[in-house]
Amino acid sequence: MKFIVLGAGGVGSYFAAKLLRAGHEVLLVARGAHLEALRTEGLHLFHPDLTCSMPVHAVDMEALSSIDVLEYDAILLATKSMATREVAIFLAKRLRGNVKIPYIVSLQNGVENEAILCDYFAEEYVIGALTRKIGAHVIAPGRIEAVGEAETIVGTLFSTAENELFLETLAQSFNEAGIPTHTTYDIRQELWKKLIINNGVNALCALLEVKTGVLFDDTKLSSLVYGLMQETARAARSLHVKISQEDVDAMFELISHFDSIKPSMLVDWEHHRALEIDEICGIVIRALHQIGEDAAYTKTIATLLEFKTEKRNHDRD
Repeated sequence: MKFIVLGAGGVGSYFAAKLLRAGHEVLLVARGAHLEALRTEGLHLFHPDLTCSMPVHAVDMEALSSIDVLEYDAILLATKSMATREVAIFLAKRLRGNVKIPYIVSLQNGVENEAILCDYFAEEYVIGALTRKIGAHVIAPGRIEAVGEAETIVGTLFSTAENELFLETLAQSFNEAGIPTHTTYDIRQELWKKLIINNGVNALCALLEVKTGVLFDDTKLSSLVYGLMQETARAARSLHVKISQEDVDAMFELISHFDSIKPSMLVDWEHHRALEIDEICGIVIRALHQIGEDAAYTKTIATLLEFKTEKRNHDRD
């Protein structure tokens, strides 16, 4: 298959490396020093089960404008969630007037990316996806450090015979590339199950500047994580997403027994990048507010993290 990985950071580059090794054609879209390193030195992946280096074809967004995107089977969208609308507008301009377009597969954090993409593209071409049991980060330009197996789930928002066939082909390609993948008929539920994990640990780790393992080594902190997860589940149910208590407990067990990692918000904090607070925490706060409930755990952590971020930005000015 032919893929564009748009947002070739940690997770995007990990997928690119695995797909390239399996013989697929991959175009990486990146920026800055990371892009220059990819062009001149190639992509270097460091994983407990795989260390490899390879030449790659990498471009920036501006150069992507001159590339025939219609030649590709799928665009794997791995940008930060706050960039989804901007990227969707860019792609919509490139693809305007074409009846058939590449499938757009969101591998992002959060549960609202697919709805944003559907504002610009026919929903049968938007594929929801998530990957978990993975920690992958750019440790230096062109160099990716990763742990975990990147368990991936993909699903359509609106099923047709054509996109169901694509989904099976995509899952097969991922599996053959060493990315364990299965399809689902309820991708919305799976996205919220991942958000249970993300809202449980991501902002809290950034606030405390600790890896996930630290949270579960401390009884009081792990109880905070569980409270955040329960709150996320209530938010999901308020939006008519089927999340059971067993789902919450399963997600708690999954992350508590996974390798101790730096979640994405902690990595972004360390690199002075914008944090996905609204995309991960905000949706929980808003959903519960709409039914007259207070998201006490989530609102407290998000508020403290926002204050911490604003203070650092003020101190730097």
